[in-house]
Amino acid sequence: MVSYFTHGTTLAYRSYGQGPVHVIAFHGFGRTGEDFQVLEGSLGDRCTIHAFDLHFHGHSPSYPQRAHQPFTPEELSTYFTAFTDGLQQEKVSLLGYSLGGRLAMSLVEHMPERIERLFLAAPDGLKNKPWYRALAGSRPGRSGYERFVERPEAFHLLINALHGLKLMNSRMHRFLIGQTDSRAKRVLIHDVWLSYRQIEPDLARVAARAREHGIPIHLYFGEHDRVIKPALGQRLLNHAPDLITQEDLPFGHVILTRQLGLAIRSRLLGPGVGK
Repeated sequence: MVSYFTHGTTLAYRSYGQGPVHVIAFHGFGRTGEDFQVLEGSLGDRCTIHAFDLHFHGHSPSYPQRAHQPFTPEELSTYFTAFTDGLQQEKVSLLGYSLGGRLAMSLVEHMPERIERLFLAAPDGLKNKPWYRALAGSRPGRSGYERFVERPEAFHLLINALHGLKLMNSRMHRFLIGQTDSRAKRVLIHDVWLSYRQIEPDLARVAARAREHGIPIHLYFGEHDRVIKPALGQRLLNHAPDLITQEDLPFGHVILTRQLGLAIRSRLLGPGVGK
């Protein structure tokens, strides 16, 4: 069942499980909160997962004007603080997968007093992307995004050339082609990347806020992931190795699985529980 929450903007979400630990979950690019249903069997007695459809995704409304007036970290933290208040919870845990990991880390920066734990699965936001910042932050760059929506040939020519020169592996090449092979997909890239361009977590600040408020951070990666490689976890681990754990699971980038649910359960209840 899809529900909606409005506080300034509106987002759709689904709730899975009936446990006492409330978890706000954010999916990856091009996906929906329905992806988290797979965790209900392993976590449903311990957690209630509120899995949101991010802006422009699933049942959530689109806000195309936000490509020019992007969402701010303060706006998102105000929204999810209000949602947490609506749950009548002092604190919630966060679970962010891929793109959703970037949002989850940003919330740790800006509303740490309301967060119990942070679970990150193959999270975006661990690696600086100066090219993305330059393109999204400048008028010519944003015009380039708009041209890309209508005429992707130059982009496809570039990634085909990189693949042909063996400067890009086949899995990444297929991923990029698959994400841009229709106008609808390219519009989604344009809208999401530009509207979220100010949601860029500072890893040192994330770790500092987590330490200040006693927020454990648990990282999960797919051993075979070529999109967000497990080695990137070290970029966050280096800031607080005593506060952050990392576990690599036998998957690729698609890591939202029952096994991930069991790994999260072990952190909530102790090793060996629920297997």
